[in-house]
Amino acid sequence: MSGENSKNSGEIGEKIASTLLEKVGWEHQIQNISISCNNSNHINDSGNQKKSHGDDIVYIYDNPFHDETTIVAHISVKHNWDGYSDLESVIRRKFNNDIKELEQIIQCAQYNSEINSLIESYEAKINVKHIGVLVWLHNDKDNIDRNILPIIAKSKPSLDGDTPYYVIDSGRASFLLRVINDLSNKSNGNYQFYYPKIGTSILVDSDRKGKFLPIELISSDIITAVVNVDGKNKFYLYSREVFNELTCKNMMAYTLNFSAGLVNEICIGFPDYNPTQDSNIVNRVNLSFKERSERIRVFSYKESILDLF
Repeated sequence: MSGENSKNSGEIGEKIASTLLEKVGWEHQIQNISISCNNSNHINDSGNQKKSHGDDIVYIYDNPFHDETTIVAHISVKHNWDGYSDLESVIRRKFNNDIKELEQIIQCAQYNSEINSLIESYEAKINVKHIGVLVWLHNDKDNIDRNILPIIAKSKPSLDGDTPYYVIDSGRASFLLRVINDLSNKSNGNYQFYYPKIGTSILVDSDRKGKFLPIELISSDIITAVVNVDGKNKFYLYSREVFNELTCKNMMAYTLNFSAGLVNEICIGFPDYNPTQDSNIVNRVNLSFKERSERIRVFSYKESILDLF
């Protein structure tokens, strides 16, 4: 790929990634910070110490799952014109290189005066935690939903320290976008994400709802939200798993546990639920929770004419 095409690909990837993150509530992003390299182990292709690193996007937020904790997310964006490789070895090799590059960015960014000034201006909590997020997208529309996370999971990059890293591939990005679009259509924008009781948060006055998705939910195959319709709250759960009797039962159990009797109506979304074929399965699963008063409805968040049923 020529230098100009490579530049255009990078700009496209950063634009898509930034817009996607805005949709999940990651607003007020800081973009394209140059980080001076302060580690002699960071070597460039010529065998010399790198002079600087490019921090594509930085986003800071307070973690609702851990008390007194502020997250500094360093987001590295990669974009392929022609989709992901068909060879798993190529995908793993590129991932290892990209995640190692992100590790070096964070190692130097933690000592960068501009980054520390941003943290100070944000008025961060007592505990400040840096994380890495690799957003790896592509431009092959025919395979835009391809999930490469199982391939990446087999990788064993040589990383130092205990910094956590997360990956958003095109398949997960598509899932997030469909969830946000469905929530927006059903609520005219009047919704909040729901934060299940996980992690170490023990403060009784902490709000379980918010307008942004923490990284724990971005990287999850389940997203929960509360939608206000005509002054009444509905609980929504979106699952990335395919619909069958077992996943339906599991998702019903999750929602009834999460909602804790606070709402009267629960809506569970699957990517492939077919109301003309699967409604009897839902009715059968509902019998397992007959003692609960909540009304549970199952739907597909991939719209089709079948939804008219």
